[in-house]
Amino acid sequence: MFLITNILALQTLWGGCAALYFSSSHQRTDAPTISKVSSSILFVTALIVAAFLLKEQYNIWAVVFSIITMIMMNFVLITLVGAHENRALRLIAYGTLINFALSLIGGVYVA
Repeated sequence: MFLITNILALQTLWGGCAALYFSSSHQRTDAPTISKVSSSILFVTALIVAAFLLKEQYNIWAVVFSIITMIMMNFVLITLVGAHENRALRLIAYGTLINFALSLIGGVYVA
């Protein structure tokens, strides 16, 4: 159960960060931009879901700092991969694969 919640928490945060990236007019992919309101709602929803998934295993401060660390890691990842890949589907696939590998290695401790 521990591994499943780590995977789900990392993947939901990845989805929220990707939604914010795709709402930017400065993104480098050929995907159309989505509205800022819907991407913000997706990001906040991802934060809440990840917090509920992680709060069963960690205390509140560990959850807060883990989520902050995972968000920073996802934004760095999407910026670096997005600079070299212009197709949105590949960008999402690379991020999903990297986050899945990180959650298998150690979950929030690795991020």
